[in-house]
Amino acid sequence: MRPATRPTRSLFRQTLFASVAIGVVVLLLLTATINWVVQKDFYRQSFDRLGERAAGVERAYGAYSRGETSLAEFRKRLREIEQENGVRISVVGKRVKFLKQDLYEIGVKPDVRGWVASVSEGNRVEKVAKLRKQDATMVVVGFPLLKNGQVAASAFVYEPSADVKRLAMPIRRSIWLVALLCAGPVILLLWFATRRLVAPIRRMGNAAVAIAQGDFTSRVETRGNDEIARLGESFNVMAERMERVEDQRSRLISEISHDLRTPLTSIRGTLQAISDGILTGDEQKEFVGLGLSETARLGKLIDQLQELSAFEEHRVRFDFRKTDLAALAEKTVRQLSPKAEQAGMVFAFEGDLTAGVIARVDPDRMKQAFVNLIGNAVDHNPPGTRVAVRLQGGRRTATIVVEDDGQGVDPKHLPHLFERLYKADSSRASKGSGLGLTIVRHIVQAHGGTIRAESEPGKGTAIRIELPVGGP
Repeated sequence: MRPATRPTRSLFRQTLFASVAIGVVVLLLLTATINWVVQKDFYRQSFDRLGERAAGVERAYGAYSRGETSLAEFRKRLREIEQENGVRISVVGKRVKFLKQDLYEIGVKPDVRGWVASVSEGNRVEKVAKLRKQDATMVVVGFPLLKNGQVAASAFVYEPSADVKRLAMPIRRSIWLVALLCAGPVILLLWFATRRLVAPIRRMGNAAVAIAQGDFTSRVETRGNDEIARLGESFNVMAERMERVEDQRSRLISEISHDLRTPLTSIRGTLQAISDGILTGDEQKEFVGLGLSETARLGKLIDQLQELSAFEEHRVRFDFRKTDLAALAEKTVRQLSPKAEQAGMVFAFEGDLTAGVIARVDPDRMKQAFVNLIGNAVDHNPPGTRVAVRLQGGRRTATIVVEDDGQGVDPKHLPHLFERLYKADSSRASKGSGLGLTIVRHIVQAHGGTIRAESEPGKGTAIRIELPVGGP
């Protein structure tokens, strides 16, 4: 079991590592998102605060432009706003200018020129930038000063921005602290969840190893209706089919050995008797005839095995053409009537030859199917059995039924009746290779049809074929 255990443990470690890694990534993304939200909110508050200072500058300029105050008083008011609020103000205009520190000198050229040009057009500017000769990042709000509805100057209020990272540090520390406190329980939960997820795969691996070692009865327990449960169900179906194939293989070897040994023993006994010279002329003739009969039966068995192999490997070619199934079935019944009469059976065809049932089939292969079905009914029933072939046509399908009122088949054998070399207990001692019905199944499926058996012990058996009228 070790080969299966090693990959499942590897999958367990990989899944657990991936889960923990995803948790760490989510935590980092959460920290970065909170940091971004805090930074954005802080800058928004800074812009709002500078907007209030800008309103004070606009009121002071309004008083100056209306002649209520002088230029000196206007500049004095700007200095008061700077000192009271810890901000810096620059006003750039043709008739009015206030530059405590030249904005062009501390600004980032040509950005500042673009800001001035934008404000001169009547726009409001909000910027966060690292200005020259400043140690801190500056928050800048630019706005136009209007006189008689026209832009008379461009005003800028700016202040150093606080260290947003430093402000967000307590929040990040709190997040990491909570993460560390939750890490143990979360990893434990992930460990249990991963183990539960991998457990069915481990069981399937162990079952696969058991099957590889020859134990085809191994199955996996499935729970729920998720993908892994459906995978387990598919695995069980595969294992069941493999078990059936292995059983068929064993039965194939057993049946082939039996079917080959019987004629070979008869032929060897005949040749030995002839070699020893203990047979009279008439006896030699009789034994040679028996040997030839067994040789023919042996050759037929080999031919059927080769034909079945060709069907299973899809090497058989079909010649589909429009065929009257009623005429084909009636002709087959007439050909096999002497064999049925010799076996003491009542043979009948029930169908309307005048109406006909036209379908696109391979007439030779379909006749072969009729022969196998009728021959199976004749070979596996006692004398006096009535065998009937019924044909019924429809708009889309044609139904062919070969039925008898013989000994029937036990219900437990019906699902396996079309498997190769399968023989029901009631017919195991009778003649036949157990390949005829399997070949019929392949022929019907190649025509796009279905075949099934209906039977009750003591009441007979019916083999029902349904074929599409238009062909496969």
